[in-house]
Amino acid sequence: MIMLHLVSAAIRSFFCATSGNIGIMAAMIMPVALGAGGVSIDASNIMWAKSTLQNATDAAALAAASGLANEHMSVDEAKRQARVFLSTRMIGAVEALSSTGSEARLGSPDVTIASESTGVGTGKRFVVSVKSDFAVPLTPLSRILGATDMTVHAESESKGQTATESSLSMFLVLDKSGSMNEATNKKGVNKLQSLKLAVEGLLAQLTKADPNGKYVRTAAIAYNNKEDAPSGLSWDEGVTLAYVKKLASGGSTDSSGAMKTAYAALTGPAETAEHVAMTGLTPKRFLVLMTDGDNTAAKNDTDTKAVCDKARSTQTTVYTVAFMAPAKGKSLLSSCATTSANFFQAEDADALIAAFASIGRDASMLAVRLTK
Repeated sequence: MIMLHLVSAAIRSFFCATSGNIGIMAAMIMPVALGAGGVSIDASNIMWAKSTLQNATDAAALAAASGLANEHMSVDEAKRQARVFLSTRMIGAVEALSSTGSEARLGSPDVTIASESTGVGTGKRFVVSVKSDFAVPLTPLSRILGATDMTVHAESESKGQTATESSLSMFLVLDKSGSMNEATNKKGVNKLQSLKLAVEGLLAQLTKADPNGKYVRTAAIAYNNKEDAPSGLSWDEGVTLAYVKKLASGGSTDSSGAMKTAYAALTGPAETAEHVAMTGLTPKRFLVLMTDGDNTAAKNDTDTKAVCDKARSTQTTVYTVAFMAPAKGKSLLSSCATTSANFFQAEDADALIAAFASIGRDASMLAVRLTK
């Protein structure tokens, strides 16, 4: 108690002193001490404000980039989006820091967008840059040292590109041999009828992806022990569908001639010229081979496989669908497919329709919008 009394007395003497070294020192030290306390609080506020501003600036740049990539915004609209996004994200920080007695201020952000052509179709590459400043008010304790606020700065850059257009040509090589008249798991629906439904679903997806008929060309050729005349590659999927709907089953099986015809049509200079004249684009090429059996002669397998190998070497993707096929037919189609993911085993009508739907989805994704 005696010690506490002595300490208290000493403190009172320090603050009450009006002359001499003690009074002078107190007058010098107290503002600095109080200011130092304010600096500690403000340092924490400034660090939090800097982090919050950086996060908001990053989000603003990404928001503008997203709008441009999805092609629903112009450059001016994307700039406005960035400014609005930044202001919205900083509302909480402005309110929290303004409670110290002075108003926190978010400066008008500088948003720039540079763009250039990708050189493919109408695709564009762009860079969104956002720069922002935020004035953080200082506490009254820090103002003793003469400062009223501290400005923090953040910059962010987001790169991207709009959709790159692509085009494709697809040739369907379809088995119409006598076994295609056999029943499936669907009552009253034989194999050939199931095939027609499957092709219709695939073509519908391509039409949806290319409603104006500028990027997708399709054709079909049917075969049994000999090849039929093909439908011819067309911008209108309806032409291909009409060809398939007229097919009737009969005969034995030889896929080699039809595959040679389809491959030659796909890879010939005339087909590329059609696309270049329409869009200036070189098309992706797809062969779709379907069978429910196996070839009658071993040479037919050899010749069919040779076409598949040639297609692989020329970046022509080969999809194959074995529809309730025996082991020998499955083996050929498995080796013909460009990759294992391009080979489908369909053991019933539903699986056949699903296989063609999957092929349609893959192709549709490449039909118009290649990259985001």
